Amino acid sequence: MKRKVLYYSDPIHDDFAKTHIQTLALPENFQYLHTGKLYRAAKFLLYDLIVRPLVAVYLKVVYLQKTKNRQAFRQCKDTGFFLYGNHTQLEADAFIPNTIVFPKTNYIVVGPDAMSIKGLRGLVAMLGGVPLPSSIHQYKSFLNTLEHHSKKCVITIYPEAHIWPYYTDIRPFPDTSFSYPVQFGKPVFSFTNVYVKRKIGKKPRIITWIDGPFFPDPTLPPKAARKKLRDEVYHAMKKRTEANDNYEYIKYIYREKPPRP
Repeated sequence: MKRKVLYYSDPIHDDFAKTHIQTLALPENFQYLHTGKLYRAAKFLLYDLIVRPLVAVYLKVVYLQKTKNRQAFRQCKDTGFFLYGNHTQLEADAFIPNTIVFPKTNYIVVGPDAMSIKGLRGLVAMLGGVPLPSSIHQYKSFLNTLEHHSKKCVITIYPEAHIWPYYTDIRPFPDTSFSYPVQFGKPVFSFTNVYVKRKIGKKPRIITWIDGPFFPDPTLPPKAARKKLRDEVYHAMKKRTEANDNYEYIKYIYREKPPRP
């Protein structure tokens, strides 16, 4: 079978999601945290009783997804934590964290695109989407929400930021997002999706590997502590992609960007 080829020139900023969503800024009065009983009841009904079971079945049927080393989460069963993964799917990346951390509730830090679909902003938020702030004035509410959820729940972050479908390596990513677990004193896990060729069918199945926990080093300054966490997560993910039968369904080739005229 001839493989699809994608060309990239910037491993940090190139994006192959092709969602074609017109990005909109969050309204200034966007409500990050909902603590009302009615909202929480509606979220439980939608998230826990309807969506979560459905996506678990969907992942098994469509992607033949399987999780390995999930028992690592038991070490942090009495606290919330941060979860970092490689960004290689559009739908599955939204679903996998919700299933692998069960029975904990999962929240995902999302970019502005996820909150820009007209009429779906409230639904995305109810299903766990926590959008990055659009203005400096929203940053305090954003941080307060992460701190609140991290006490007992899971917060998922994709540090690569952009989607590269079926990519079989780990792209370089900054340590910026690792400031949250350092600030809140929370453990960190990584999950790495690798791809295994199916005996029947073209698209590979997804195998999800869990690693951790990694803990912020209280003896280091914040910047050094977040860099250490970033490096531990990066190397754990890199090791998983190199040690497994990671099938290259789509081939990515570097091509230098032409100079501006």
